Amino acid sequence: MQAYLGIDVHRRRSQIAVLDEGGRTAVNRNVVSGRKTVLGVIGDLPVGTPVAFEAALGWGWLIELLQDYGFEPHMARCSARRSPWPG
Repeated sequence: MQAYLGIDVHRRRSQIAVLDEGGRTAVNRNVVSGRKTVLGVIGDLPVGTPVAFEAALGWGWLIELLQDYGFEPHMARCSARRSPWPG
């Protein structure tokens, strides 16, 4: 199953959304920001899953986590016109 992952990263909490191949929301959670909690939500997704994340500050730990676990990270800006999501 192809999945698409989006993370809005904040210093204390982050919003994580996973869409399935049909564009339906499979996961939508707000968690404490950190390697363990984020990995607890996304750890079962397949290697190579594309990830769009938006962050202003303090995102270094996240990109390291995503790369360490084989995800395909893409930093996005809220004002960007192009989206990595299907459809």
